[in-house]
Amino acid sequence: MSVLRIYKILTILTAISLLASACGTAQLDESVMSTAVAQTVQAQNTLETAPAATSPGPTLTITPPALASLPAPVTETPITGAAAGQCSASASLVGETYPDGTIVHPGETFTKVWHVQNSGTCTWDSTWQLIYYSGERMDGSIVYNFPQPAQPGQTVDVPVILRAPAENGTYTGEWMLKSPWGQSFGVGQYSVPMSVSIVVGSGTPENRRTETAFGVTAVTYQVDRRCAPANTFYTITAFVTSNGPVEATFTWVQSDGNNKRNNQLTFLEATTKSAQREWSQHKGSSPNPRWVQVIVTDPTYQEFDKVVLPDLCPND
Repeated sequence: MSVLRIYKILTILTAISLLASACGTAQLDESVMSTAVAQTVQAQNTLETAPAATSPGPTLTITPPALASLPAPVTETPITGAAAGQCSASASLVGETYPDGTIVHPGETFTKVWHVQNSGTCTWDSTWQLIYYSGERMDGSIVYNFPQPAQPGQTVDVPVILRAPAENGTYTGEWMLKSPWGQSFGVGQYSVPMSVSIVVGSGTPENRRTETAFGVTAVTYQVDRRCAPANTFYTITAFVTSNGPVEATFTWVQSDGNNKRNNQLTFLEATTKSAQREWSQHKGSSPNPRWVQVIVTDPTYQEFDKVVLPDLCPND
């Protein structure tokens, strides 16, 4: 027996002896001691000669708790170039139904339509709005989503359904456009609100002694100049607005006396119609100012503003 083995046996016997003393038991019988020693030696021999275990002992498997389901990622709407200030919002009024001064019956429901051109660089879609701004709302909603998309330069119809007040009188309401990022704007160079102004009544107004309650309410002009080798050609377009169904008769009046009478326009409703007049001048003519005027002679006599023509084309 090797010295190391003897040392191990003595160590075990010493531990047994100390254990017995600590417990206060009687001295161990010699045969009991011998048996313990023999069993210890046998166990030691078994440990030294036994082959290494070929199968692993039981494995402790730790299963991690299942992770809670993660919420779906939040998809943010990207800020468009418009919201970032990369485009401009502006509009121009091209035309309208129920122009200012249109006479309607008390409590009558009507649809006001503005023909609006997208004069900015933003693209309008359903996120843009028409909003009530001031004056008489006439039972209209506070906010309307934009009815149809419009690319820059396109013109769209912007309608609003209204109801005339029950009492006679003149009523005016104003409306604005609104961008998705909260910018309110109107039409034209000064971004003025779009208006609806009606006259509620069923008869001839006291200040108008005519057979009808309807007539021409406004005349505006557009002048186009074209240069030819020897002449200057003008095309004058008059935009005539009525406040209801009416047969209107008017005269073209020119500063050179070349007038044209008995021109007719038939209105089936309150709207704006156009009429044109041509005028040509030789380039060598007098440079004195030239103007054109529309005078309505029926159903009531009305003189509207003159429009001054541009200068003659220069000689080549």
